[in-house]
Amino acid sequence: MTDFASWVRDHGTTMDTLDLEAALDDLEPLREIIGGARVVALGESSHHIREFYQVRHRILRFLVERCGFRVYALEAPFTQGQALDAWVGGGPGTVERVAETGIAMSLGQCREMHEALTWMRRWNERPAGASLGCVGTDLPGAFGSPLPALEAVAGYLERACPEALPALKTATDVALRFHDPVTMRAFARYQELGPGDRDALTSALSQLTAFVRRAGGRDAEHDTASWHLRGAWYLDQLHRATATEGFEAASTFRDIYMAESVLRLLNSGTRVVLAAHNWHIQRTPTTESTGRRLLPAGAHLAAALGDDYRAIGVTASHGRTTVVGEPAPDRPEGTWYDAPLPPPVAGSVEAAFPTGPLWTLADLRAARPHIDDAESLQHSRMADYFLDLPVFAAFDAVAHVSRTTGTDYVRAATPLPRSG
Repeated sequence: MTDFASWVRDHGTTMDTLDLEAALDDLEPLREIIGGARVVALGESSHHIREFYQVRHRILRFLVERCGFRVYALEAPFTQGQALDAWVGGGPGTVERVAETGIAMSLGQCREMHEALTWMRRWNERPAGASLGCVGTDLPGAFGSPLPALEAVAGYLERACPEALPALKTATDVALRFHDPVTMRAFARYQELGPGDRDALTSALSQLTAFVRRAGGRDAEHDTASWHLRGAWYLDQLHRATATEGFEAASTFRDIYMAESVLRLLNSGTRVVLAAHNWHIQRTPTTESTGRRLLPAGAHLAAALGDDYRAIGVTASHGRTTVVGEPAPDRPEGTWYDAPLPPPVAGSVEAAFPTGPLWTLADLRAARPHIDDAESLQHSRMADYFLDLPVFAAFDAVAHVSRTTGTDYVRAATPLPRSG
């Protein structure tokens, strides 16, 4: 037996490129990690990190080109994310505009995301072969207002389910009272609604869901309309729960919907790559400060799929990370600021990795029988602090970047004020 740091040094796979277009032979060890899994989740310990995008996109390319995966599912709104799938399939518009509108919280506004979407579009332009889809899995409007989902289903309801139109009007009227393009402003405005408005919205969304299900039909348009409404219903439950449970617990309605969105894609036998924060993809439940047990999307997927689900955490040891500051006039959603990455702490998975290679991939499942300190690794990064979690239970593998930097979007932001 040995410790994990020694095992990684002797058996981890080191990589010397993050270039999306580079040859893929260095990633062949991924075959053993993913096996026959139908869903492979790729994480990140912080949003808007240049190297995390690059690691995930190189792995995506390997899984598509060499393993037959056919859907890239993002931590992006399902409703607005329809634009992504249309564009990578050859639709009109620019990659910059599509990424901005289809991926919430500015997470599409960086060069690395534009490069990946462009690569997907080129893949789909080949004269033959299976196409590659790109979809969002998250709640409409990134947990702001359900108005985008209601607008998306209006045309279908008029044609297929006109008896639902009064309920649609009621839901739309209430949604307009708190809708705002800025997610957190919409979230705050919901909390100002009276009980009557809240109850009217909940009732109308339930009626809409029931009417659409009763209307039947199993074509793509019916299925998509149903999923817009399911997201709107979960979003309403998130808003309601926040008032009594707090946002941390309530936000797990996002995770239920994200997991269900992925499972929905598997009906045709498609293999799916899910890209989301490490917190969302972990296989294990977590516990909030009050002691409440929370289930991330990865825990739902692991329960549903067992060995058909693989979670690969992505993290780093040195360099820069990002933190969210107050909204600015040109960035009303809140500005992602560049911040220093604190050094790895004892008991963190990051402390076990060498920092000489550009990045290293470690198969935790393969390591476990040969190491004696797996239970001691109980911490992993989350932005500029460390989260308590059982690393070997939470992830099947870890991709570790030695040094990270913020994306061009983050580097263009005004720096956070320095104290003292």
